[in-house]
Amino acid sequence: MKKSFALALLTAWMITGCKKEVPETLKKQPVKTNTSAKTKTNTPKDCYVADLEGNIIEMEIQYNPEDITGTLTYAFIGKDLNTGTFKGKLINNVLVADYTFQSEGVSSVRQIAFKFMDDQFVEGYGERVKNGTRFKDVSKLEFNSNMPLKKVVCP
Repeated sequence: MKKSFALALLTAWMITGCKKEVPETLKKQPVKTNTSAKTKTNTPKDCYVADLEGNIIEMEIQYNPEDITGTLTYAFIGKDLNTGTFKGKLINNVLVADYTFQSEGVSSVRQIAFKFMDDQFVEGYGERVKNGTRFKDVSKLEFNSNMPLKKVVCP
């Protein structure tokens, strides 16, 4: 009986005693993370859509610490598709951004403005400089609520 108890104890000691410990050098290694995936999942984003009789505006917004970025698409009946990205600032509930877009294979940049009101974005319109790429005075924009962009679940 003593022999079987001693044999069981010896076996248990060998099993637990033979575990390989993680070398100290590996314990000190930093854990590698995929920072691009982490950034994407931690960056809050919202999606907005306006659909007026088949005329569609789609906007996806990402809220970064220093600016607002996103994508914007205008798909109006009888007009060329406009799709691109924007980068700007949200000040006093007004997003003013530079919109870089493609239309008919040509890349262009123009300033856009949207005001956040009543849980939706409303596009701003106003007088532009001669070449039409920027507003003359952002403080004098009018916000037309005929085609408000309403919040939707992002795809």
